[in-house]
Amino acid sequence: MEQLVVWIIAVIGGGTLIGVFCKMKDGFGPMNLRVVGIVLVAVLTSLLAVLKDDGFTAAIGVLGAIAGYLFGSQTDK
Repeated sequence: MEQLVVWIIAVIGGGTLIGVFCKMKDGFGPMNLRVVGIVLVAVLTSLLAVLKDDGFTAAIGVLGAIAGYLFGSQTDK
């Protein structure tokens, strides 16, 4: 059952990334990079939460730091 959940998350994450790449128009600008990064962090965090029962606090902390950087980075207007 656990492998089924992992595959479901991986397929949904992969489909989301494909959708993001299809919607991109101007290459990897700041906003596109932020969206791709947030999708990757969300998928990896979900997979880690399903796969690991304990001892993954450091990995979640690193992914949280990356997500915080992506949310906090500002674009010049």
